[in-house]
Amino acid sequence: MKKFFLASMAMLSVIAFSACSSKDSIAGRAAGQYTVERNTSVVGMPTVIEPDIVKLKVKAEADYFVKITIPSTNYNLGGTVKNIPEFDIHAVPVIDNNENGAYIPNYSFKIEGTKNIVGTIIGDIEEDGDVDLTVQYTYGDMPLTIKQEFESID
Repeated sequence: MKKFFLASMAMLSVIAFSACSSKDSIAGRAAGQYTVERNTSVVGMPTVIEPDIVKLKVKAEADYFVKITIPSTNYNLGGTVKNIPEFDIHAVPVIDNNENGAYIPNYSFKIEGTKNIVGTIIGDIEEDGDVDLTVQYTYGDMPLTIKQEFESID
């Protein structure tokens, strides 16, 4: 019984500590807060939305997974100002981009809440902090897709 208990504790510690991400992991290399220019458009609409400068937050959740916080968005649609609050995309997979950075393959996500958010994210974060991400999503019962491109500012 004692051996079983010790083996169980050892297994539990491996599981618990493997869920944490090291700074040297791919997710650890991607983690940070980035000042980026955001270009927002409503797919299929000629709506002009001025680019804005925002902070994009990336947090390591495990060695190969990050949480990306998408900043809130305001846009004018037919004279009515619309707001999409900040939201987190959890468990976004990252892989090595062979340049000591992180690549996010085309990842589909669904966030359930008061208003569901369904979309995709793709892009990469370079070793020098250069960010290039594209997020497309629908918010709540919106019939149109929001597209946001995040790029590092010079």
